[in-house]
Formats: sequence, C-alpha cells, structure tokens
Amino acid sequence: MKKVISWLLVILMIAGMTGCEPLAKKFRRKKKETVRMPRIHQVQKYEKKPSQELYKKHFSYWSSWQSELIKVLGKNHKKDEVCIEHIMSNLADMQGILIPEKGAQLAVHIKRLSEVRDVILNEDLSVANRDYVLRTLEREDRYIKRDFSYRKVKSCLRKSFNDEEEPSSGAVEEERVGPDAAVK
Repeated sequence: MKKVISWLLVILMIAGMTGCEPLAKKFRRKKKETVRMPRIHQVQKYEKKPSQELYKKHFSYWSSWQSELIKVLGKNHKKDEVCIEHIMSNLADMQGILIPEKGAQLAVHIKRLSEVRDVILNEDLSVANRDYVLRTLEREDRYIKRDFSYRKVKSCLRKSFNDEEEPSSGAVEEERVGPDAAVK
C-alpha cells in the first residue's frame, strides 16, 4: 500500500510539474472577436465663399480677443499667447476676405501685431516692453476698428477666394492720419 501511495504521489508531482494546460485551456472562455464595421466617409466638395457674415464674424472675434488681451496683458502668459494667436488668425482671415488692395492695407497692421506676438511668445514682458505692447495693441485696435469696420469695407469684399478681383465702384480709398500715414 505504501508503494502505491508513493507512486501516486510521484505521478501527481510529475503531473503538477508538467501542468494540465490543455485541460484548463479546454474549459476557459474564449474571447469574443469583435467585428469592426468599416467607416464610410462621404466626400463632398465644400466651397466656402467670402460673405458679409463671415467678415463680420471674424471682425467680431478679432475685436473680442483684442480687448481681452488688452485687459489681461501680463497676468497670465498662456492666456496672452492664446489671445495673440487668435488675434493673428482672425486678422489673417479678414485679410483673405478683402480684395488684395484693401488686404495689403491690413497687412501693415498684421505686421505690427506680429512684432507684439514675438515679444509675448519670447516671454519678454518687462515693464518697458509691457507698456510698448499695451500701447501698440490699443493703437492698432483703434486703427483697425476705424479703417476695417464692416461699414468701411463692405464694398471691398471678394466674391470668391479663387480669383483676384478688381475693386468695385465704391472702393474705399486709403487715407491715413498719424505717424503711420501712407506716403502718396
């Protein structure tokens, strides 16, 4: 009897070492394979045309971001970065909606504000730079609101983004007063 028990223990030890993986595998649940449905994208030609509403929207967004930056300048660097990037983006969109001649006039203001953006992004807002940036933002705010409000440029809007257009009969003539006046 001792011999049988010892052989039984030896067999159980050998079985324990080799394992019963095939037996356990047989009773384990198998993962369900999920069948993914392919995504279908319908491609449509989307044509965005310049319009009065689009210009008004970008002008309004620019104005709100500009006033926000003037209010919070220097308090939070990340907020300053976000504001100046939105300002530049909306001005670029406004420039794209205008005819090339009027867009070139707006490019002057965009260039000045890009210098302000460089100061803000370089985190160089010392007291002197902060005053310079604040004065520049306020000055450009006044100039752009005066010269590029919808009432002033409604006759200078493009009909399409694809082609260069000639100004319509009621085009606004450039006339500046101040230190950045254009030489005629």
